[in-house]
Amino acid sequence: MHCRVTGAIAALFLAAGLLGAQQFRADSRLVLVPVTVVDSRGTNIRGLPRESFSLFEDGRPQPIAAFYTEDSPCTVGLVVDASASLKRWLDREKQAVRAFLELSNPGDDYLVTTISSSPAVLASGSDVHTIQERIGGLRADGWTALMDGIRFAAGQVRHSRQACRALFVLSDGADNHSRMTKQELMRYLVEADVQVFSIAIGETWAGRKGVQLAEDMRGIAFLSDLAEKTGGLSIRVRDSDEPADAARRLSRALRDRYVIGFQASDSTDSAKWHRIQVKTDQSRVTVYARSGYRTPTALE
Repeated sequence: MHCRVTGAIAALFLAAGLLGAQQFRADSRLVLVPVTVVDSRGTNIRGLPRESFSLFEDGRPQPIAAFYTEDSPCTVGLVVDASASLKRWLDREKQAVRAFLELSNPGDDYLVTTISSSPAVLASGSDVHTIQERIGGLRADGWTALMDGIRFAAGQVRHSRQACRALFVLSDGADNHSRMTKQELMRYLVEADVQVFSIAIGETWAGRKGVQLAEDMRGIAFLSDLAEKTGGLSIRVRDSDEPADAARRLSRALRDRYVIGFQASDSTDSAKWHRIQVKTDQSRVTVYARSGYRTPTALE
């Protein structure tokens, strides 16, 4: 674990154990935004100074009040789609989980949730070997309650005391059995301060019928949208791709990140959505950061 902090405000928050929290804090009004920067090959860019970044809230530039890099312990919800529709993908999903765990921090905690007709906890804790054993015996069956499962996993992860809280989702994005809507899930994730990193499983589009193709595209777009809104990253894999490679890339993206803090603007509307945009002076790179924040309401 290493952490480089600049700014007196950041130091105070670190001492209080609050650094890494993304969501709006009513008492401090300091919003902390985890940021991942990758080059055209998908390699994480490290070592950028504070001066390389600029941040905008609702289109207005904001002074950076805190800046640091971190590879601190995380609580990660591993959300594995084990519904019948992904039965032929399950072995490769298991390989992806193993690859993700290869790069784990010794202080990480995990919660493995399976997606089927209803979400279920398969394993939890910090013992990677035990988690791998439990995942090895997983079987695919049932309907796909994906949004309910993601909501369930996020509800468990958000109670963690770790500053870093995230979900690693493996699915094709299809859902045929959830009660929760996409809009409800999106709002919950943003307010719960949980990033989504996902492997979006997709069939080869060649030869697919129009209805099947449209369903595939909706699923991919859904997972991409969850990642974009929460500041995570989504990678699409096809039949010819290795999900394990994507899992390692996502694991590195979760751990090699910058955190930028700024003072939230005053607003009489506590539920107002504020857009966030993070830019860098580096060329030919992609910046991943949450798209905004909202003053959190009471979460169920």
